[in-house]
Amino acid sequence: MKKNVLHLSWIVTIACIGIYLGWTALRTELTLEQKIAQKLMIDVRYFCPEPGETPCRSAVTHLPHELAQLITETGLGGVILFAENLQTPEQIIDLTQDLQKAALQSPVGQPLFISVDQEGGRVFRTPRHFSTGFAGNMAIGATYARHGDFYASQVGRVLGQELAVLGINTNHAPVVDVNSNPDNPVINVRSFGEQPQQVAELAVAMLSSMQQQGVLGTLKHFPGHGDTHLDSHLALPLVTHSRRQIERVDLAPFQWAIEHTEVPMIMTAHIQYPELDNSQIESKDGNRMLRPATMSRAMLTDLLRQQMGYQGLIITDALDMAAISHYFSPEQAVLETFAAGADIALMPYPIREPEDIKAFKQLISRLATAVRQGQLSAAELEVSWQRIRKLKAGWLHTTTVQDDRTALYRLAKQQLGQPAHQALELELARQAATLLQNQSGLLPLPTKRIAHLHLLAATPLQARMLQQALSRQWPQEEWQRLRWTQSTFDDWQPEQALQLSQQADLVIHAGWQRLASLVDAGGMADLASQPRPSISYEAAMQASQQVLQATRQAGSSVVLLGFGTPYELIPLLPFSDLSIAAYHHGIEQSQAEVLYGPTYQAVAEALLGHTALHGTLPVQLMVPELAAQEVP
Repeated sequence: MKKNVLHLSWIVTIACIGIYLGWTALRTELTLEQKIAQKLMIDVRYFCPEPGETPCRSAVTHLPHELAQLITETGLGGVILFAENLQTPEQIIDLTQDLQKAALQSPVGQPLFISVDQEGGRVFRTPRHFSTGFAGNMAIGATYARHGDFYASQVGRVLGQELAVLGINTNHAPVVDVNSNPDNPVINVRSFGEQPQQVAELAVAMLSSMQQQGVLGTLKHFPGHGDTHLDSHLALPLVTHSRRQIERVDLAPFQWAIEHTEVPMIMTAHIQYPELDNSQIESKDGNRMLRPATMSRAMLTDLLRQQMGYQGLIITDALDMAAISHYFSPEQAVLETFAAGADIALMPYPIREPEDIKAFKQLISRLATAVRQGQLSAAELEVSWQRIRKLKAGWLHTTTVQDDRTALYRLAKQQLGQPAHQALELELARQAATLLQNQSGLLPLPTKRIAHLHLLAATPLQARMLQQALSRQWPQEEWQRLRWTQSTFDDWQPEQALQLSQQADLVIHAGWQRLASLVDAGGMADLASQPRPSISYEAAMQASQQVLQATRQAGSSVVLLGFGTPYELIPLLPFSDLSIAAYHHGIEQSQAEVLYGPTYQAVAEALLGHTALHGTLPVQLMVPELAAQEVP
C-alpha cells in the first residue's frame, strides 16, 4: 500500500510538472507583435500627459499610468533611463520597481532590461552626490602600466553594485573604442587609450566585475568609433581604414573580449566602414548612400556573428541620433537594422505624449506586417527573440516586485557612495594623474616664493573648486599671505587676464572644459537646450596661447592642468613649465555649498608634493612646436 501511494505521488508530481511546463510554453509562445516589442528599448525620459508643452520637458520620475499601460499591453522588452529620471535613491527604486511591475503584469511575463549609460567620467547618469562617478576610462588607462587591470576591475565592481541596488540591471558600458584620433569629439576620454590590447584587457576586467554584481554590460561601439572627427549624434562619420587596420585596431578589443569573457550585449556604431561594407542604401529623401554599420548585414551578421563568433545580443546605438534619423524614418531604421541582424532597437521612436503611444503601437504593427509579407525573416525574428528570452532567463530570473520597499531603500543607502567607494574614486584620481613635463623643476611648487597666483579657468565653479583644493594642501601661513586672482572664459576679459597673468609669480591654466558631445548631457533631446559659451573653443585656445606666451616672456611660471582630454593641451604645452593630465573635470556641489572633486584634490596634492604622479599617458600627444617631439 505504501508503495502504491509513493507511485501515486510521483504520478501527481510529474503531472504537475507537465502542466507547469505546458503553461510556461503557452506564456512564451508570443504573438508576432509581442516578439517585436521584446526587441524594442525605449527611453522614458520625458512625458506630458496633457498637450501644451512643446517640446515636452516633463521628466519622468514616477511612472505615468499611460506608460505603464503601454509596457503591459505591448510586452515591451526594455527601457533606457537618463539623468532626468534619476533623482534620489528612493525615487529611482520606486521607478524601476514600477517599471518591472508593469512588465511582469503583461501576458508576455518577461522582465524589462532597465538600462542606463553609466560609463564613469564624462558619461554618468545617477547623481554624483550619492553615487560614485570616478574619473573615467582614460584615467583608468593611465594606471595600466603600473597597476594592470586593477582599477578597471574595481571600478566595474562599484558601478555594478550601485546600479544593482537601484534596480538597474543593464549598463551600456564599457566603451572598447580605440581612440586613435585626437579630434574625436564623441569618444576621446571615454576610451581606455590607443593600444588595442590594453583597451581589450581593461574592458574585459570592467565588464566581468560589473556582471559579477548582477548587472549586464554592453561593449560599444561596433565595429569601432575611435577614429572619427564627427559626432554621430550630429552627423554620419566615415572611417576609411584598411581591412588590416580594422582587424588589428578597431575589431581587436571586441574579438578578444568575445574569446575571454561572457559578452551579453554589443552596441552598434552609426558609422560607415566602406572596407567592411561598400553597399548602398536609399535614404528617405531618395538619395543613395553607403550603409552605416547599424544597418549592415555584412558587419552585424557576416562579420560579428559568423566570423567573430559572437553569440550574445546586438543592440543598436540610439536610433534618434542624426546619423540615422536624418536619413531614415523610424520604421525604415528599425526594419533595416533588424534585417542586418540587430536584436534590439534602442530608442526607435520618441514617446513624449499620448499620441506618440498610438504611433508606437502602429510601428509595432507595421513591423509585424513586414514579417508576414517577407520583408523581415520570420525565422530570424524567432532566433532573435529566443536569444533575448534566454538572456533574460539567465540574468533577470530573480526580478521581483515588492510593495514594501523599505528594505530596498535601506540596502541602497548602505551601498551608494559608501566611504570605501569614495576612497577608491580618490585613489584612482591620484594614480591616474600624469606628469607630462616639468621643465623648470617646479614640482613641488615653491610656495614660499609665490606671492601672487593667477588662475585661468573655464568657469567660476571650476575656479572655486581648484582654489578650495589648493587651499587645503598649501601651508596655511603662506596661503593667508598669497594674493589669488582669477579669470574665467565664461566671462572673458582679455586685457585683465593678460595684465594679471604678467604680474603673477605663477599662472595656472586649468583647461577649457565644455561638452564635447551630446552624449555628455544625454542625447539628441538636449540639442536645442545646450547653452552657447560666451567664447568659442577656438577663440579660447587662441586667447590662452597669447596670454601664456606673454606670461612666460614676463618671467612668470606657468602650470598647465588638463581636467579633460589631454589632446586639448597640445597647443599650450610649448608655453608651460609644468604640465599635468588629470582626465576628468567633474565637480559636485552639495546643498550645503560644499564642493567635491576628487580629481582636483589629487592634482592639488601632487602640485604640493604630498603625493607622487604615477600615471602613464595612454595616448600619444604630437607637439610640432616642440621640434616634433612626442610627449610620452
